[in-house]
Amino acid sequence: MPELPEVEIIKRNLTESLLNKTFLSVEVYCDKLRYKIPQNFIETIKNKKVVKIERIAKYIFVTLDNNNILVIHLGMTGNFLVNHPDDKIIPIKHTHIKFLMSNFRVIRYIDIRRFGFIIIFRSGKDVASFFDKRLGADAISSKFNSDYLINKLKNKKIDIKNALLDQKIVGGVGNIYASEALYRAGISPFERSEDIAKSTKKVDNLISSIKFILKDAIKVGGSTISDYKNMDGESGYFQYKFNVYNRENLECNNKNCSSHIKKIRQSGRSTFYCDSCQKE
Repeated sequence: MPELPEVEIIKRNLTESLLNKTFLSVEVYCDKLRYKIPQNFIETIKNKKVVKIERIAKYIFVTLDNNNILVIHLGMTGNFLVNHPDDKIIPIKHTHIKFLMSNFRVIRYIDIRRFGFIIIFRSGKDVASFFDKRLGADAISSKFNSDYLINKLKNKKIDIKNALLDQKIVGGVGNIYASEALYRAGISPFERSEDIAKSTKKVDNLISSIKFILKDAIKVGGSTISDYKNMDGESGYFQYKFNVYNRENLECNNKNCSSHIKKIRQSGRSTFYCDSCQKE
């Protein structure tokens, strides 16, 4: 599943192709994504201009000049592909929506598993109301600070790894970057959240590590594990910088450590860690 860095890359790609451009035509080939594409989808956006594109957590918000807002979530395998005016348009399986923009770029939404979605809100107020209690602070925003995280964790008895995956606590962190950030912070993925909250030093270190890892991943185009590529079809590079994720039984990258990376199932998901560098 694309996490914050991959969604940020797609948001930047969309900004380049869509911002201040008008939808000339829209074709829907399959309306059964995670949520069904509304019947008025085409008429709502056709001949409308894109005036703003934002990302919060794993969501992309595209605001039109009629004040409607497209909310996009890529799910497990969703992505966009751009074709420039001189490109040959080659049919691609699992293309569900195609947009022709006023710069004559063709944007295609492709989703093998169809867990992603594009829904329409009538105003920013409607968006805020919908996400108010569903989404925590974006993980690289100024709102994600020590006071905020202590307040979120102080009564949580769950493991810190599971807390980081809860989008109501912190928005945008997924399995890959939770493992990488906890390793960088030297925090065990099994430590209880309420115990972390008792140490301002640990909380500060964790926030710093999360932001560092996410921003570092953005710089190199995100992580390509299986399906993810940017809108020009290019893979990310951060997978070559992993310290723990997908490195089971390999030596720890810490020069002062002789341990090997371990993998366990934690609440149904794979967790990678070093039990020497990340002691409880």
